[in-house]
Amino acid sequence: MRSLIATFVRRASIVFAYTRKSGAAITTAVAAAFFLAACQSTPVNDETAPLPATGPDDEVTAASFEVWALDQADTVDDGGGLLYIWNGDELGSGAPPDATAELIDLGAAAEAAGCELAQRPHMVLPNNSTPPTHMIISNVASGDTHFMDIETREITGCVNTAEGFEGAGGSHAAHASVASPDDSFVIVADMNHGDDSGYLHKIQTDFSSDAYELTETLALEDYAAELESDFVRPICHEFTSDGRFAYVTLAQGGLVIVDTGTADGSTPMEVVQVHPADTMPGSGCGAFPVSDDLMLTNGESGASGGDDFLFFHDTSGVNDGAFPEPFTLELPGEDTHGTAFCTDEDEREYALTFMRVSNDINVIDIEARDVVATESMATEFSPNPAPDLAYLRDGKVFVSLRGAEPLTAITSLVDGDRTPGVAILTVSDDCRAFTWTEDDLLVMEDNPNTVDIDGSGVSAADPHGLAVIER
Repeated sequence: MRSLIATFVRRASIVFAYTRKSGAAITTAVAAAFFLAACQSTPVNDETAPLPATGPDDEVTAASFEVWALDQADTVDDGGGLLYIWNGDELGSGAPPDATAELIDLGAAAEAAGCELAQRPHMVLPNNSTPPTHMIISNVASGDTHFMDIETREITGCVNTAEGFEGAGGSHAAHASVASPDDSFVIVADMNHGDDSGYLHKIQTDFSSDAYELTETLALEDYAAELESDFVRPICHEFTSDGRFAYVTLAQGGLVIVDTGTADGSTPMEVVQVHPADTMPGSGCGAFPVSDDLMLTNGESGASGGDDFLFFHDTSGVNDGAFPEPFTLELPGEDTHGTAFCTDEDEREYALTFMRVSNDINVIDIEARDVVATESMATEFSPNPAPDLAYLRDGKVFVSLRGAEPLTAITSLVDGDRTPGVAILTVSDDCRAFTWTEDDLLVMEDNPNTVDIDGSGVSAADPHGLAVIER
């Protein structure tokens, strides 16, 4: 399962190490001082000092795996964000509170790379080499896709798709940028805004030479009628194993399946199948290839709550032009988002769906296509965690938890008691039960800004993007 365990890591350009218990920041790279000004949606706390200037590199112990997580809140006026990287070996000792993380200011990293300041780093995904060499960061409020070298932690390329290829159209809403299985190109899902339809952009990639070039834009507005929708806004996508097709989920429900063409755009992307919104309800935000023959996508209810679904797509005949309507499974809870995968002691496979609004975890038997268990993530120390993205590795599920004032998707659901960070859940051998304690929470509250909630200033941090990679 390629989507199950993402893989990525590296040393740094603008890096900070910090210890969760002490909260002390230790500079570990080189950068000019970064001055903080009031942010549009996350105002700077006047009592908070700017992030420190950097100094000489410190040695970092090699890890067998790493956990990467994004805080998408601004660190400077209209941009920035923070990237946390944990050595996974420090998280398996039973003492996550003592774990250290490298902390990279993405605004400073972009400046050091000669890239424009990007805003709202939303997704972080590795390329597909073994081990991966680069991370791909999509910025959902500026239209930027950044490529980060895992070994050096430096941004080595940046492509803005706000205007599209040769002015073909685009927006600032680069929601997800995903590498093809052979790493020859990246497709960017550009949601656009409001009632306007979005785009798919193709970036030709050569990770060995850090060469990245926008080669194509596909406008999706012409498929609104076939989808029986007012507009077509792509959210997430994944590829079939050979990279020929991409399954693209949509904000208003439904799905488009795209023949991806060639990396250089000489054979353009083409929509080859449309599943109307009434056959796949909910806002699609997640695509998960399980095998050569099965792709899962979801349909979420969002902040308002409602019905949520998991869709099972038979991909066994795609190269023969067969794109059957998916099997639909309704899910308990509200706002399905992240999905992880678990194999029990009998080699039976399960999908674990995380419900962002109701705080539930559903356990789905993939073969039976049935929900076999539902548990709540809410606890006394984290009563409303808002679980988002999730990855499972060796009996542990790493889950990003949203902030007090979410900046994307569930923006109306403000709660000052949230615990922004990464939760580490221990999964039972049968994949049906989970445990976590306060010591299993990796806190992400280094953002220099605060927001006012009911008269109290709380951290502006809003984690979202998450990946776990093997070293």
